[in-house]
Order: sequence, then C-alpha cells, then structure tokens
Amino acid sequence: MVDTTSKLKGLRFAKVIVWLVYAYFLAATIVLLFAFFLLLFNASTSAEFTQWVYRSANRVLEPFRGIFPTVTNENGSVIDFAVLFAIIMYGILALVVHAAVTWLDGKIIANQNAASAAASTAPDSEQ
Repeated sequence: MVDTTSKLKGLRFAKVIVWLVYAYFLAATIVLLFAFFLLLFNASTSAEFTQWVYRSANRVLEPFRGIFPTVTNENGSVIDFAVLFAIIMYGILALVVHAAVTWLDGKIIANQNAASAAASTAPDSEQ
C-alpha cells in the first residue's frame, strides 16, 4: 500500500511539472501569435502593449531567430517566417506535452484503481 501511495505522489508531481511546461508552451504560442499579427499589421511600437508583446516574443523566439528571412512590405508590415515557424514548433511541443499529461492521467487512474482493488481484497484474504 505504501508503494502505491508513493507511486501516486510521484505521478502527481510529474503531472504538475508537465502541466507547467504545457502552460509555458501555450503562453509562448499565444505571445508569438500576437507578435506575428502586430508585425503584420504594422502596429505602433510606441504602445505599451506592443512593446510588451515584442519583448516577450523576443525571449521565446531566440532559438528560431535567423532561420528564415523577414519580408517587409512597402506599407511597413512585416511577415516574419521565423515567428511562424516558432508558432508551429511551440504548438507541436504543446501537443506532445498534452499527450504526456493524458498518459500520466491514465497511469494515475490505473494506480488508483489498483490500490482500491488491493484494498478491497485485503480484508477478504485475512478472514
């Protein structure tokens, strides 16, 4: 019984860590989407929100910087293919982490069921 309890605690801890990673990937994807559309529509860089989005996007875009060229239109709008690639990659990573959360949920439920089955049969074997 103690082994099952410690195993459940470990799985729950792993699930919390995986959820935090999942939340980071989702937040990174959302910030990159904002940055892409703000660049595309040539948003004013003097606005506080735009500055915040660009600063945040620079942090999560760092591994992808320089992979693809940026295209600047004559009206000032920018299509940054590195941002698009980063959105795709963070989205794929979020899907993989979501699958890990689902797998961990299945393991937790299976261990809970095994623990309850062992607890329900234990008193019968003592009699």
